[in-house]
Amino acid sequence: MPTSHAEDVVRELGAFERTIDLYMHRNPVQFSLVAEFDREISEPALVRALGRVQERHPLLRVSVDRRAPTARYRWTDGRIPVESAAAGTPWQAIVADEQTRPVAPEPGPLARAVRVPGETGSVIVVTFAHQITDGTGAVRVLTDLVTALDGGDGSDEETSSHGVPPCQEDLLSALDTTEPERDTPQENDAGPPGELTPFSARTPHVSALALPDGLTARLVDRCRDENVSVHAALCAAACTVFHREGRDRVRVLSPVDLRRAAGLPDGVANRFAGARTVSEKAAAGDFWERARRHHRALEQQRTPSVLKAGAQALAQQPPATPEEAEAMMTAVTAADIQITNLGAVETSANGRSGPVAVWGPAQTTQLRGEHVLGVVTVGGRLRMTELTHDPVAVLLPAMAAVLAQQCATSGSPS
Repeated sequence: MPTSHAEDVVRELGAFERTIDLYMHRNPVQFSLVAEFDREISEPALVRALGRVQERHPLLRVSVDRRAPTARYRWTDGRIPVESAAAGTPWQAIVADEQTRPVAPEPGPLARAVRVPGETGSVIVVTFAHQITDGTGAVRVLTDLVTALDGGDGSDEETSSHGVPPCQEDLLSALDTTEPERDTPQENDAGPPGELTPFSARTPHVSALALPDGLTARLVDRCRDENVSVHAALCAAACTVFHREGRDRVRVLSPVDLRRAAGLPDGVANRFAGARTVSEKAAAGDFWERARRHHRALEQQRTPSVLKAGAQALAQQPPATPEEAEAMMTAVTAADIQITNLGAVETSANGRSGPVAVWGPAQTTQLRGEHVLGVVTVGGRLRMTELTHDPVAVLLPAMAAVLAQQCATSGSPS
C-alpha cells in the first residue's frame, strides 16, 4: 500500500461523487445491505473475508481528503471494522442505529459491518458511505463476501482484483450515443424542492415486508403480460397507497443503474442517476395504466443520450460548496417516495451457498417527510425495506395487497 503523501492519492472525486460528498458535509448519507445466513459466521471469519473483498475493490480501501481544493480519494491501511451485536438483535434495530452514526470521511475505510449471531444462523449488516458506491455495487461486495467466506481465493475472473474505477462522468463521456436525445417532460412537473431537516441522529422508523410465497413470480408474469417493468408496478403500487391516503399528487424518485441503462462496467463505485416520475390522482386511470405511465417516463429518462447529457451538464457546472450541493440535491431528489430496486440478484456462485434473504438498501437522506424504500429479490422472493421519520403504517402491507389484487385479476388481452 502506498504510504508517501504524494503516492497515496488514488484520484480526485468526479463531479457526481463531489456533489454527494459536499452534500454529506452536513447531511450524512450511508446505506446498509442486510444478509441473513442459515449458518454461523464467526467474527474472525467475517473480518478475514472482508479483508479479501477489500483487496479486490479499491474504493473499499480509501478515505476522502477534503483539504485539497478538489476532494480526493486517498489510500487507507484500515480494515473494514466489524462489530458483533447481541445474539438475536433484530436487524431492523441495527439498520436504524446505522443511520444515526455518520461514516467519517477520514481515516477510512468508508464501510463497516455488524454481525448478529443467532441460534441457527447469522445476520450480516454492511453499511457503505455513499461517496464510494451504490446499491448495485454493494450487492457485488456481498457476492464476493460469500465467496471469501467459503474459502474463495479471488483467483477466478469474477472475483479477481479490480483497478481503480473511473468516475461515471468519464465513462459516460466516452459513450457513442447515436439515438436522438429525448425530452424529459417529467422535469416540467418537478414541483417544489425538498426541505432539509438538520441531522440530529434521530433513529428512523424501519419497516420490512417480503411478498408472500408465489406472489413475486405472479407479479413478474403479469408485468410481462402488461409490458411494464416490475419497478414500474412498484411505483404504481406506492402511488395508489398514497392517493388513498389523501395525496392528490405523488412524486417517485427512482435511481437508475447506469451499468444496465448505459452499459457501464460493473464494479464497486457510484454508477447511478436519478429519474423522477409523477402520478396525479385525477388522471390515475386503472392500475396498469398508471404503471405504464411510470414505465414510459422512466424509459425516456434512462436512454444513454439523456444520461450522458445530464452527466456532461453536471461536469461543466458542479456545485462548489455544501450549500450549492444541498440546493441541487433538494431540487433533483424531491419526492414523496424514493424506490431503489436492485432487481433479482444472485449472491452465490460456483456452488457456494449464499444468504437465504437480503434486505435493503436501507438509508435516509435528511429530507423532510421522506420515505426511502429499498427493494431486492433473492431466491425468487421480493423484499421491501422502508426507512422514514414520518411513518405511514399501511404503506408496505397496502402495497403488497395492491400487487396481490392486481396479479389475481386477468391480464390484458393479447
